[in-house]
Amino acid sequence: MTATRSNTNTGRIVGEKVQVRRDGTVVGGSIVEDFADSLVPGDRMGREWALPHRWAIALDTGVLVFVDDNDLVDDSAAKRQ
Repeated sequence: MTATRSNTNTGRIVGEKVQVRRDGTVVGGSIVEDFADSLVPGDRMGREWALPHRWAIALDTGVLVFVDDNDLVDDSAAKRQ
């Protein structure tokens, strides 16, 4: 997917190395897919469970996770840790 919705953060790209907040720790990984075009607001889904996430991240540990913008550590925060 190359295009993203105008109301989402477009500063990240597929292939970029990122830091992800998981269970109280920060782990490294790489963005493998951006699902911004597929996102549907929770109130339009008709449910509160199994909501889609924007990013697919391949963690350095080999685990694939799906996260949102607020789960990614911004560059300035990562440098302070």
